[in-house]
Amino acid sequence: MVILVFFLQPGQWVCAEQAGAFEGTLTASGSRQVLDFSEGRPVFTFALEGHVNLTNAVGQTGDFWARWIGLWDAQTGGVIRCVWDDMKGHKVYVVLSGTQMKEGASLTGEFVGGTGPFEGIQGNFIFTWTTVSFETGDHVVAGYAKDIKGTYRIP
Repeated sequence: MVILVFFLQPGQWVCAEQAGAFEGTLTASGSRQVLDFSEGRPVFTFALEGHVNLTNAVGQTGDFWARWIGLWDAQTGGVIRCVWDDMKGHKVYVVLSGTQMKEGASLTGEFVGGTGPFEGIQGNFIFTWTTVSFETGDHVVAGYAKDIKGTYRIP
């Protein structure tokens, strides 16, 4: 008989590789700062927060609180970074890109890392803005997407 004993330090995660597909919805709202850049070429920075609800979980988690920050240029698209937090404080880091921030526009996301059980996560997803509103108040932006679809791998 062979007995194996492992000693783990607190906070260390050990699990088998996980991979899968997911889909879901997201709702986000926040503020924007418009830059008087060029006539006919809207440019703004923004900070959004919202809920990501996945019907097929990433790892063991289906609900995340997402925080986004970015720069949007109507001609060149956006430079966007996002952090998804689970209810235990673990994070998934996301790089988003797309060409427009309007209803019907698609954005792509890439998982570039995480903490805790999401450490080393990689993957991609896409979603299309179902609704985007700049009319909810002064310097406010809000959006909804019902078709997040993607894949992930956690080593």
